[in-house]
Amino acid sequence: MEEMQLGIPAMYEYPGMRNYYRGNCLQDHRHLLNMSGVYETPSFGNSKERALTGGWRISGIARAMTGNYLTITSGIDTSLTNAIGGDRANQVLGNPYPAKKTIDQWMNRSAFAQPADGQWGNMATNNIVGPGSIRFDMGLSRTFRIRENQSVELRGEAFNVANHVNPNNPTTVLNNPLFGKITTVGDPRILQFALKYAF
Repeated sequence: MEEMQLGIPAMYEYPGMRNYYRGNCLQDHRHLLNMSGVYETPSFGNSKERALTGGWRISGIARAMTGNYLTITSGIDTSLTNAIGGDRANQVLGNPYPAKKTIDQWMNRSAFAQPADGQWGNMATNNIVGPGSIRFDMGLSRTFRIRENQSVELRGEAFNVANHVNPNNPTTVLNNPLFGKITTVGDPRILQFALKYAF
């Protein structure tokens, strides 16, 4: 059978059980907040003061969102169907998260178990929520007119200006010693500056 489109595997791991593949969309973020704004400083005072203080543009973008949905895999092909990355794990506790989620324990290891040989795991696909993120970017720019058709633009930008730590997704393979741990984070504060001459 040829591979199907839209990321659906060519052969079902679990024959006759289409519901086994029903779950949340990978791009689904249940809560997402985007805010942006631009402010331009007014001109006041004499000509020198106006040249220095007026016309600066300050922009900001704030973004906060919940995490991606994840699938917990066993890391072992217990169903003997050549499942890539192993079959899904069994969820044995109602709550898959610890009392307090941390970088070292985002998921409760005791809430999962390996399926028995010849069995598929009972977990649905994409039903564990990863960590969310908060980010605030800022920009400062000013255009200086030299002649009628010539100008110079100064621009500075700061990404993740608060240097907020945004954890990436934890390890989701059950037989991995790092299961449930978050080992990487998003970008730190990044600054960039530019000078543009238009003519």
